Formats: sequence, C-alpha cells, structure tokens
Amino acid sequence: MRPLALGIALVALQGCAPTHIGSYKPKHRQYELSPSPDKSEAAASPGSLWHEGQPASLLFTDARALRANDLVVVKVEEIADAARTANTGLTRSSSTAAQISEFLGAIAKLKTALPIFNPQIGGSSSSSFAGDGSTARTERLTATVPSIVRKVLPNGNLFIEGHRVVLVNSEEQHFYISGVVRPIDIDQENSVKSSMVADAEIEFTGRGALTDNQSQGFLQKYLGWLWPF
Repeated sequence: MRPLALGIALVALQGCAPTHIGSYKPKHRQYELSPSPDKSEAAASPGSLWHEGQPASLLFTDARALRANDLVVVKVEEIADAARTANTGLTRSSSTAAQISEFLGAIAKLKTALPIFNPQIGGSSSSSFAGDGSTARTERLTATVPSIVRKVLPNGNLFIEGHRVVLVNSEEQHFYISGVVRPIDIDQENSVKSSMVADAEIEFTGRGALTDNQSQGFLQKYLGWLWPF
C-alpha cells in the first residue's frame, strides 16, 4: 500500500505545480562584432593582491554593470503617438449662352415658317471632387526587466539581453529585450531607460486561453480567404 500511496501523492503534487502552456525556448540573438586584436590579460605579480577585472580591484567605482554576466535593470517605457490628416477639395463650373436675333431677315422668316424654331444656343458643365483621409496610432508599453550583460564590446559598451516569463491563470506572457548600452547611461540604481538602448529589440507576446479566443479559427480563416465577396 505504501508504493500506491506514494504514487498518488506524487501525482497530486504534479497537478498542483504550475506548468507552462507549451515548451518555451528563450530567444537568443547573436550580436556580431567587428574583428579586433585580442588583448592578453596581464599576469599578477607574485604575492600581489591585485587582480585585473576582479570586483575587489574596483575600489573607486559603484556597483554598476561593467563586465560580462553582470546584472542591469532595464526600465522599458515606450510611447508612440502618430497622427496624420489630409483634406482635398476641388470645384469647377462653366456655362455658355449664345443667341442669333437677326441674320439678313432669315431669322424672322424661319420663325414664321417654323414656330418651334428658337435660335439660341446654351450649355453648362460642373464638376467637383472632395477627398478626406486621416490616420492615427497610439502605443504605450511599460515594464521593468532585469537583463544580463552578454558581451563587452571593444569600445566599452555592453550588449545586454533579458527574458521575463509570467504565467497567470493559464495565460503566459513572454517579454524579451536586447540591445547595446553605454556604461555612462547606467544610473546609481544600476538601471537604464529603454530609450538609451541602441539596436534595441523589444518583444511582448502572450499565449493561452485569452490569446486563443482573440483569433479566428483555422476553418473560418480558410473560408474567408476562399470567399470572393
């Protein structure tokens, strides 16, 4: 009975543990660098306490990200607001009128012979065109993502990359950010704004029950593509 009870307990614990919606593969971006000559590290003198690149050697610097695998917090605040409006109006009208009252007495004779004869010519034309168009787009994204320094570029800039996965009620949110940061732009709290990240890639996607219900089914999409009207 003990093995059976132990198996039931393991199954119950696995059912209570949080699981992802699907297999998640974190995104990794290869940041290509221009070729540069390698710099060999200077060997420490025998008996010396100085080691190049070690935290203890940075006596006059604060705890900011400076080396590979250091942690830096990226404060994402992306705001985009664009609007455009165009109006066009064209109007054109013309009119023409002509009348022959006398022509060597022939007009009077024609009027007598043909009572419906009316020696008048007239014409008019008009055209108009009006065009109106507008477009607008507003976006806002705010988040805080701790990132890791993946590479230190030859000029001292840092290539950072960070992931964040949040699972709430069968809805999974994935946040990814990467880019290049200058060490001088990192503040005293070891954080940097996303507006100071160069070559930035920011992705915020989700999957789960809410995301599935916001998209059309496969058959409905297929029928909509085939339907010509």
